[in-house]
Amino acid sequence: MKAWGMMLARVAVVIGLYFGWFFTVTTLFFDYVYPRSTWFEQNTVTVIILNDMVGLPLMLLAWRFIFKENLFKAAEFRVMGGKSVAIALWIGLGAGLFTVAFSRLPAIASDRYQFRELFDYLNRAEWYVFLVFLILGNIYKETLFRGILMNEFRRVFPVWIAIVIQGVLYGALFFFGDIPLSLYGFLGAVIFALLYVWFKSIWAPIAAQVACQGSQYLLWHYGPETTDVTVMSIVMAVAVAMIAVGIFLAVKRRSSISAPLSSEAVTSA
Repeated sequence: MKAWGMMLARVAVVIGLYFGWFFTVTTLFFDYVYPRSTWFEQNTVTVIILNDMVGLPLMLLAWRFIFKENLFKAAEFRVMGGKSVAIALWIGLGAGLFTVAFSRLPAIASDRYQFRELFDYLNRAEWYVFLVFLILGNIYKETLFRGILMNEFRRVFPVWIAIVIQGVLYGALFFFGDIPLSLYGFLGAVIFALLYVWFKSIWAPIAAQVACQGSQYLLWHYGPETTDVTVMSIVMAVAVAMIAVGIFLAVKRRSSISAPLSSEAVTSA
């Protein structure tokens, strides 16, 4: 019962702080900052950067003063080996390639879905703005969802249930109930959570996310403009093969990583 209470308290703090500041910074940005310059029309991700710049320190302070813990230690910021990093980057590249091809399918790019609107919102930013978003945003996001929330669920659930729950939360909280986008977010969150569990370091999903979103940005700006269904289907098949190979290598690699998770209350896989 104590484990349940601690899990619920920490989840409530994370979600409460995240949304409390997110809605505050969004309101302030679009009411007072956005109208001041047309530059923000192209670099709207600035609001996400502002959210992350304040949100991460808020989480650090909350963990220090409420739970008497170091957030980075709890999230497992462990150094990774070169092979592990390469595998994570490879899987991220496959995910990015798949996402770009999928989003350019005529049916998906139509007004019926919001995939193209989402990727335009993220990728239209200037490269230096996007770079800050890419690094800071993924450190904050992975620390929050994989490093904290998923580990809290693992206090009371088997690891596979914890992975599913954090995936559902990730899709729902980031995409606010849009079912296709939430499903997309869920699938990505499951892959990144598995990397975290297998490699026992938050740097694994961070690396995969950076490769995924970074490749999306490059392909969005410099990739071919074709929307041919056959070509996109072949690209998606290649991307799925890349991800499958990466997962196979990750499963083999996990057997050589023996460092335990720091929290004794976390349920083993």
